[in-house]
Amino acid sequence: MSERAIRAARALPGPLSRRRFLAGASAALLAGPALAQSGATDVDVAIVGGGAAGIAAARRIAGSGHSYVLLEAGPRLGGRARTVEALGMEVDLGCGLLPRDFHPLLAAADAAGVAVTDLSNGPRLYVEGREAKESDYDHFLAALGQARRDIRAAADAGKDVAVATVMPKPEPGSRSGPWEATAADMLGPLGCGRGLNTLSTLDLALRTPPAGNATSPVGVGAMLQTLGAWLNLQTDAPVTQITHGGRVHALRVEGQRGLIRARAIILAVPAPVIAAGAIKFNPALPRRLAQAFDDCPAGALEQVAFLLPGNPLRLEADERILPRAGKVPALLRGRVNGTDLHILTFGDGPAREIAAKGKEAGLRLARAFLGEAFALAPETVTEVACSAWTADPLIRGAMAAARPGKGAQRRLFEDPVQTRIFLAGEYTSTDSWGSLAGAWESGEVAAAKALALLGDGPS
Repeated sequence: MSERAIRAARALPGPLSRRRFLAGASAALLAGPALAQSGATDVDVAIVGGGAAGIAAARRIAGSGHSYVLLEAGPRLGGRARTVEALGMEVDLGCGLLPRDFHPLLAAADAAGVAVTDLSNGPRLYVEGREAKESDYDHFLAALGQARRDIRAAADAGKDVAVATVMPKPEPGSRSGPWEATAADMLGPLGCGRGLNTLSTLDLALRTPPAGNATSPVGVGAMLQTLGAWLNLQTDAPVTQITHGGRVHALRVEGQRGLIRARAIILAVPAPVIAAGAIKFNPALPRRLAQAFDDCPAGALEQVAFLLPGNPLRLEADERILPRAGKVPALLRGRVNGTDLHILTFGDGPAREIAAKGKEAGLRLARAFLGEAFALAPETVTEVACSAWTADPLIRGAMAAARPGKGAQRRLFEDPVQTRIFLAGEYTSTDSWGSLAGAWESGEVAAAKALALLGDGPS
């Protein structure tokens, strides 16, 4: 965001919040030169998808001076990072974390005047409502470290098998057994939204965990909206068909009579949306690429937000809690921004149930988790707000992860499609897939490829 936009946001009444950032950005930049292109049907670059990847790509193209348009199928930017009004406050239902060592995104947030705060390293472990002993931390870290070493060893040996087959097997009666199950939950259902028997060792071995996490007090979804507020954007503009036309491609947008013609396209929609055929291609996608999308299905991760007044769990602000594996595995982010807000992340089967049944399932699972992990009475939680990414036709799930034996397929997403289409999104990154950093970086990479293709300067 420009300095003019930041001043406009701060000039509005009230505390410096998500609403003021977005309102200030809109007020300051409505007359900007990029928006003069909004009625154009011919552009140098069309960016399809307004998540982190699409925003990063559009910012890079805008800075080059080329004409462009960012087409978002939904009513807002952010993709799977979404800050919504729920439970009487602003809630991140989706991606609420970003790697604190990913400087491009941190620099963009700083330039826009959006605060970013560091979070503590790793979750606190709990056993039967109390923080785990030091020996329990040792067991968990040893189990997690051994699992990662075994996964890498299998991949290095060329064994792209199911992760579950190489995981350490707990010895009967071993005290580390429950922590090995907890580590499996972190790597599989809570880390990828899928069971370890469905995940490729090669794909998981290449993934690099972030060195640490950060967040934004205004919400990560709101932060992304702010970073894209000045772009030449069309919302509620789902692209239904992309037609190859030689030196230009034509995009058909639902509800619009004319076509948008572009010399290059950055396709930054979620992988499962492409796999489902929501966008038609003429000619069809290459068979190898279509198969790669099928071989990297999306997992299921859903979030349940609720209030716990009075801090009955005695947590510090923004603490993340991981109870020892039980019947209802979940990861808790407590006292978000120091408030009464708490957010649970569920994966795989429970997440699919939440997406299908909504608040009813979310409330039941939250109560079950809190009862098992902290012995809280069910009536402690009376209302919840839930995400529904798995059921959302514009999202269709969490991150895409390769099936066993298909880990090498992800590299196919790096290649241009029909010469002028460049894929972007977390799924295109071989080492940062499933992360906000991977999505943002992929957008910048796709934009660089598009600009290299254009080569002759702005049209």
